[in-house]
Amino acid sequence: MTAPDRGSLRTRAARLVAEHTVKPLAAALPVNTATLPVARLAIDTAMRVVGPSLAGTSVDQVDDGAVHGEIVTGPKADRRDAMILYVHGGGFVAGSVAAYRGVASRLSTATRTPVFVSGYRLAPEHPSPCAQLDVARAYRWLLRRGFAPDRIVLAGDSAGGFLAADLALANARLGMPGQGGLVLFSPMADLGLSIAQAGGRNRDGVLSYALSAKAVAHFTSDRLELRPERGMVLPPTLIQTGGAEYFAADAIELAERLRASGTACELQVWPDQMHVFQVMPALAPEARFAFGAAGRFVTSLLESPAATAV
Repeated sequence: MTAPDRGSLRTRAARLVAEHTVKPLAAALPVNTATLPVARLAIDTAMRVVGPSLAGTSVDQVDDGAVHGEIVTGPKADRRDAMILYVHGGGFVAGSVAAYRGVASRLSTATRTPVFVSGYRLAPEHPSPCAQLDVARAYRWLLRRGFAPDRIVLAGDSAGGFLAADLALANARLGMPGQGGLVLFSPMADLGLSIAQAGGRNRDGVLSYALSAKAVAHFTSDRLELRPERGMVLPPTLIQTGGAEYFAADAIELAERLRASGTACELQVWPDQMHVFQVMPALAPEARFAFGAAGRFVTSLLESPAATAV
């Protein structure tokens, strides 16, 4: 599947407006314990407005010891033998399970599969490796619930995309069975930000080096990168990124690294799109088509002869 040659007029207008209003403000504001409560609330509220849940979506709360989140089942999501584990974005310092209910609703509907949106501890209150440990706990919780590794699809966006891919890499290094698939929306791949800076993307409507560096610094001082190694057993991967976004180079580099490791990886670059445009269908009509592409990718994995063999 190829992305359209150009973004819609609505998409381009929204990006241009945000680039000259939201982006400079976000870059100028400090990111600290005094500003984060307000920023987190503002981000969650905005996400509910630009990406509400689909009508007919059901939500089951998960609160089992250290594992917290929601199992979101979209309309017509009738598959019960598989689960998508979704790790939300937010630069490691923001984002929430409830704010991503709309994303989960659409992904669930497109894949006909329930989506478990896992909560994890945020920085700066809980720096690395707290988030990685929480995501790993959520994955093990699904295993205990009876889902085989190849019936679990890992997914995530932005910082959550980093965490989802990092889990797949950690499992592979331990020699654990591979997951059924990996779906990444605008993933971060280099927390040192050197790839994004070298990529020269500066048309994103929200993100910049200044904002990203401030957020990542609260999560870790290490220059963590996603580096798949040749011979790793990693799941087939779909990466979607916006052509105008700050982290486009991260997504492209990660796709190249995965392919070099021997992993099947499909990369889709959507022209004129901002960072994680999938979360804002009210502003980016292309989000619906992106979810459709993700749905076809996941369905092809879960319904392949190898996946359905007993």
